[in-house]
Amino acid sequence: MSATGNPRNKVALKPGHSLMDWIRLGNSGEDLTGTGGAILQVTKEQLAQHSSEKDGWLCIRGNVYNVTRYMNFHPGGAEELMKGAGIDATNLFNKVHPWVNFESILKKCLVGRLTSAVDEEIFDIPSSSKKDKIIRENKITNSLSVVSDGLKVDWYQQQNFITMVVYLKELPRKLIISNEDPTELWIWINDRCVGFSLKQSIVWPPLLTVTDSKVEVKYTKEKANQWDDPCCLPGDSKEPLTTIPMVIDRIEHVNHNVFLIGLSNSKRITFHVPIGYHIPVKANINGTTLERNYTPVCGLDKKLSSDVNLLIKYYPDGVFSSWITSRKVGETVMIGHPVGNFSVGYLMKATHIILIAAGSGFTPMTRLVDWALARRNKVLEVKLIFFNKRVKDIIWKSELQTLVSNNQRFRVEHVLSEPDSSWKRTSGWITPQLLHSYIPEFSNEDPLRSFFICVCGPISFTQLTERYLQDMGYPNENYFCFRG
Repeated sequence: MSATGNPRNKVALKPGHSLMDWIRLGNSGEDLTGTGGAILQVTKEQLAQHSSEKDGWLCIRGNVYNVTRYMNFHPGGAEELMKGAGIDATNLFNKVHPWVNFESILKKCLVGRLTSAVDEEIFDIPSSSKKDKIIRENKITNSLSVVSDGLKVDWYQQQNFITMVVYLKELPRKLIISNEDPTELWIWINDRCVGFSLKQSIVWPPLLTVTDSKVEVKYTKEKANQWDDPCCLPGDSKEPLTTIPMVIDRIEHVNHNVFLIGLSNSKRITFHVPIGYHIPVKANINGTTLERNYTPVCGLDKKLSSDVNLLIKYYPDGVFSSWITSRKVGETVMIGHPVGNFSVGYLMKATHIILIAAGSGFTPMTRLVDWALARRNKVLEVKLIFFNKRVKDIIWKSELQTLVSNNQRFRVEHVLSEPDSSWKRTSGWITPQLLHSYIPEFSNEDPLRSFFICVCGPISFTQLTERYLQDMGYPNENYFCFRG
């Protein structure tokens, strides 16, 4: 598919120039930016100077990329990519495939921001008569002496809101935003910290948008007026948050032994949990500090109202599960920073996503389903193969059926190991024969039909499934196992 032009103009790529080869090159440590990794402010004049195949930059939605090394990896060929070289190629890109995650594909090629570009998702470019209503401080990075090299912050203002955009090289593993002190605003991204002194109050919580190239935080002002430029605070003056207090605002049975527990931020703190990551919940139980990891879920047929939602299975002999499922609404629990190594970038090439879950291993699949079905890619199909003992053990059975009824791209196959006589569908355990009935042998001969498989369940289930997938020829690049 072309990055800027006609999607039908595909070319045969040379051996060693597949998407996976491109990902490997990006992870090799080689500098694909040509700038030594520094994030630059690029003018249109500077962009125009890089318009050749041997030195090609292009701009998409305000981000400038060095696509010189990508030329031979581009499915539409170098000629097609060159249509956007040296210019703002946003309109060319949007006409063909605005759903393509260019930020993931080109993240290792990010040169910086086009200085004259304003992100369309933040606000419209004002007319000259309204320019006094907006502040854009392009040089704010110069005053952020505590920020590590490569991290750039833009600050925008209108009468009713403020937007801060932090530019990244990859999806943040840790993102926490705090306004506990109404006069200060702090943003922690991975091991870095950015602080601002606020002259007036903001409405909490902010609107947070996260991609693998930027974090956008939009705040509504309590009073609509013009603010002075922000004053930056030294990051080392603020202790990092190691745990976050959250209040239980919802606890209810989902089935006979699974609870839905909703958590809300108890203070003016908000944070982001990447898809596929889990969060450690901490507790002191009978004088012993314990910690368990749970994967946040999202609703399937309706939005859940809590800030964090957990599906937790109760075990009669489980000390931690017994403790947390017996809490009451209004009680406080402590959570740690999100943990994980999954990336939705793994799924970008797939036309078929297969989710294999057993029991509570269903939890990471909820956000994967939500992400996949929200994509505009109409050829992307999602199938959930859900293993349980009995019908009563199936989590959100009716919600899954509703989602299937409302979406032609989503299918569910239930497999029971201890069904009763009324069960007429598939029964048994995970076996090579069963997998073959749902998933074909691996093949890379058809580039228009690519499978990616996610697996989550008990350790023995996950290990067996991984072994069977390998026996079917699936390489590591085409599956991911969630573990512990």
